[in-house]
Amino acid sequence: MIKKILCFSLLFLNIIVINSQTISGKVINQNSLNPIDNAALLTDIKSGTTSDESGTYTLNLSNVKVLTISCLGYQSKTITKRQLINNHYVVNLLEDVNQLDEFQLNLTKVTLDSLLIKTATNMKENYLSSPVKQDVYAIENQNLDFKKLEFELNTSSLLSRKKRKLAEKELMQFADNLQEKNPAFGTEFKATVLNKKFYSEERKKEVDSYEVTDIQGFKKIDIGNGVTLENITERLQNVVLKHLNSKNTYKVKSGLFKLEDSLSMVETTRVADSIAKDNTFSDYGQSYPLRNLKFKSVFFNDATQNNFLDQKYYEHQLEENEILGTKKYYVVSFTPNKSKSKYSGKMYIDPTDFFIKKIKYQYAEGKRGQHLNLKFLLGIKFSENQHHVTVFYEKNMNNKIYTSYLKETKTNYAYIDRPIKFIENAKDKNKVKFNVKVEINVSEGRETFVNNITDFDVNSFKKKTEEEIKEAYKKRTSYMTKAAYAASSWKDNVLINQYLAQYN
Repeated sequence: MIKKILCFSLLFLNIIVINSQTISGKVINQNSLNPIDNAALLTDIKSGTTSDESGTYTLNLSNVKVLTISCLGYQSKTITKRQLINNHYVVNLLEDVNQLDEFQLNLTKVTLDSLLIKTATNMKENYLSSPVKQDVYAIENQNLDFKKLEFELNTSSLLSRKKRKLAEKELMQFADNLQEKNPAFGTEFKATVLNKKFYSEERKKEVDSYEVTDIQGFKKIDIGNGVTLENITERLQNVVLKHLNSKNTYKVKSGLFKLEDSLSMVETTRVADSIAKDNTFSDYGQSYPLRNLKFKSVFFNDATQNNFLDQKYYEHQLEENEILGTKKYYVVSFTPNKSKSKYSGKMYIDPTDFFIKKIKYQYAEGKRGQHLNLKFLLGIKFSENQHHVTVFYEKNMNNKIYTSYLKETKTNYAYIDRPIKFIENAKDKNKVKFNVKVEINVSEGRETFVNNITDFDVNSFKKKTEEEIKEAYKKRTSYMTKAAYAASSWKDNVLINQYLAQYN
């Protein structure tokens, strides 16, 4: 009887394990037993994850039957769910000692001029043009670091003494809250995007047109109750409007902000309530990550200082060869050759057919982006201080080159010291005025990954008019719930981590 109970208990425990939702395990070196980081684990239902520095991974096994584990420098392994459970979720990988192609071990000597010319020619001739259909995965983050945030409410003919004190108190609370929290925002999107070129009479050249389908989005971070750099001024206006006559309308006047002819608390509250309840995003707006990726990566077609292959604008040097993944590449560094050239960086060039595999660049020493200093004249200062970009390129089945990955980080500084006036739309034109002083560093990050490049029926894709584009922007989709995001196959950068693991 005891034996039957034990057998039943073991069977029951096995069933629980097999049907459990999420498990933790480890990936180790088969010979040394050392942990392996950045190992990609991909299931037969297209979900997956990567191991961390200690080799540990967490994975949802619901509906999973087979698992494939791969890592640069190791032989890939495919196992069943049952095998994984029987091995107590430990995966052993064997080192791949013969991973480099023999002809890659010693690259032939090449002149710098020849390398630059061949690379420029190949990239121009073989870069994939539209029409194409692709899956696009994008991550965006923004952090606001307030160094200074001060509001001063001046004497007003519109506010009573009591309301003025209440408004001052709320402005101070608003400032303290922002400085304490340092608002941060993050979103992730996965979409299928159709892309086709059409001739533009206005620009006298072919331009890209997009159509976004099958889109999903998730808000990852929202610290600061939805306050963004763009809507801070609106929120400040609302603090003052709240204490004014809600039935009247006002003009808002400043050298920094636009003039509003019919701003009122009634209308502002209605719009604010609508936005608060609207947990959605614009579908067409998510074509921007793909547009930005192309803008940053197709530099070789430019005849400007943004073309890093152009010897007129950049000084180049052939560096020591480097290995990415299982291949060795020529490495060319570049630095500004003209005052208006801003970047320095490195290009990794394939020695077999001279296409750029990877490029990374940033502002060169002593360089920066847009800069405006009217601090003492108009109370405004702005500077783009840091800009780092990394781009990877791949080839499709037809040997055409396309941009597969972009990582971009920026740091901007802004200083604003400006008055804002509310002028009542009435005969007396009563006013209320307050000063805003803001000093802030804004950090922005973006990663975009493109895969599953395919053709599509181009006859079904028509050029959009300006009105049709405006209408397309109006189509909105609800952000995913946490539960839906947790069950997705692309959560937590897994697609990007799996892609980059092959080049670490």
